[in-house]
Amino acid sequence: MAKIRILIIEDDSLQAGSLQDALEEKGYEVTAIAANLKDALGYFYAQKPDIVIIDVYLGNNPDGIVFAQRINENPATLRPFVFLTSAVDRETFEAARLTNPYSYLIKPFNVLELQFAIELAIERFVEMPGMFSTRQTGTVVMDAFLLIKKKEALTKVLFNSIEQVKVEGKYVSIATEEEAFLIEMSLKLLQQKLPEKQFIQVHRNYVVNMNLVKKLHLSDNDIELLSGNRIPMSRRFKEKFMEHYSILK
Repeated sequence: MAKIRILIIEDDSLQAGSLQDALEEKGYEVTAIAANLKDALGYFYAQKPDIVIIDVYLGNNPDGIVFAQRINENPATLRPFVFLTSAVDRETFEAARLTNPYSYLIKPFNVLELQFAIELAIERFVEMPGMFSTRQTGTVVMDAFLLIKKKEALTKVLFNSIEQVKVEGKYVSIATEEEAFLIEMSLKLLQQKLPEKQFIQVHRNYVVNMNLVKKLHLSDNDIELLSGNRIPMSRRFKEKFMEHYSILK
């Protein structure tokens, strides 16, 4: 599975190292640690992290706030971000709040509070409050992947890695070659969030990733995926499938 990628903006090397260790222990990938505004912007635009944790003050300057203002200027560069600061004065908080942070923590951080802050930031970013905090399993949809909470961990599931989606009662099972996730969401709702031309319904209970289709078995009315798994296809959805991949015989 892909990992959620986090950029750390922190000028204290000991604090940065401690934060990196805590995040990696929780299964996140730290893309870089930036100690100044220039490096922070450079890493951000080059690496396109999924979330950013920002110290308000870099040196004696509130450059963490400047960073947040910069990424807020362009809708294409918006990402959830969390402020993590030792500043406890009201003036700093009010200045930071103007950037609409998705969460705000005071140092020294607690690992559990940090995990909650990340979940809250993601929920607020996609405007789905409570999706993670009230459930053992929850799912939010980002630009090219799903974030699925399974017990106490967040897993990043790339759209391109999803082989099939299958209805299982009031749940749907999202299967990759490595793992399957059972989430409480209707197939219809999930289809609305997935790329329409990439994920095609082939049966009342199945949707497949067309990029991972190997062949269509006409005599058996099923689809073989690159992994070797075979998915049933009903007559009702066969015509639509053939419109997308008419070269399959």
